[in-house]
Amino acid sequence: MKLKLRILALITLLIPSYLFSVEQPLSIAFVEYPPYHFTSGDGVEGISIRIIEEAFRRTETPIEFNVMPWSRALIWLRLGKIDGMVGVFIRPERLEYIDYSKLPLSKAQIHLFVTEGSNIEYSEDLTKLSHFRFGVKKDFSYGPYFDDLVAQNKLTKLTYEVDIPQLLVKLCTGVTDIMVGERRNSEYVFNQLIKETYPQLTRCKKIIALTPAIDARLAYLAFSKQNQLTDIRDRFDEAMNSMKQDGSLNRIIQSYDPQLSN
Repeated sequence: MKLKLRILALITLLIPSYLFSVEQPLSIAFVEYPPYHFTSGDGVEGISIRIIEEAFRRTETPIEFNVMPWSRALIWLRLGKIDGMVGVFIRPERLEYIDYSKLPLSKAQIHLFVTEGSNIEYSEDLTKLSHFRFGVKKDFSYGPYFDDLVAQNKLTKLTYEVDIPQLLVKLCTGVTDIMVGERRNSEYVFNQLIKETYPQLTRCKKIIALTPAIDARLAYLAFSKQNQLTDIRDRFDEAMNSMKQDGSLNRIIQSYDPQLSN
């Protein structure tokens, strides 16, 4: 009997420990950013959410989504407290702690927004608008053109908020003159707040996106370098390529908006 127990113990030691462990789901953070990623009831919704779910389903990788503020998510991504983050633009300083997916999840069209009846016009030269007050999202990139002007102190009248509803309130109450935001996200949030008869927006019948867009940015799934997820990132990229080839990627996108395509 003792001999059998010793043999069993030896076999147990020879078997890799990972075979006894339960694979922990990847922790993926997102911010409320409809129609791309947002909470709905007790679940999560959005174009990017469905794309990520399908890609990881194909790689048989369990995942869990966690909604959190943008700034905190970036910090946690750097520290490795989360494994991934949805909808992140590429910025040079982020390359130190982020491995980006190769294919983007979405294409963001960044516009200047004003209230209906405003006489502000955009002529592709932001410096001509530098005397106006801009509402912008904290720790958010609006593209190299806008970001560089801010870094060079050529745009200084900036009011920072953590989410779009607060920026919309400040635009509609006259605290700011211009709001900078992604077009579909900004219009979606505004229309939802109007339906809910959001009291702070009663003086703002409509928001207008000035054209042209100041930037078009590609948003990616960001993986934490701290957690050494290169292999998982590569498998995600392979799944995304297969989704693009078999048409399922565009089917997910168009299920939310037929006018969208990847």
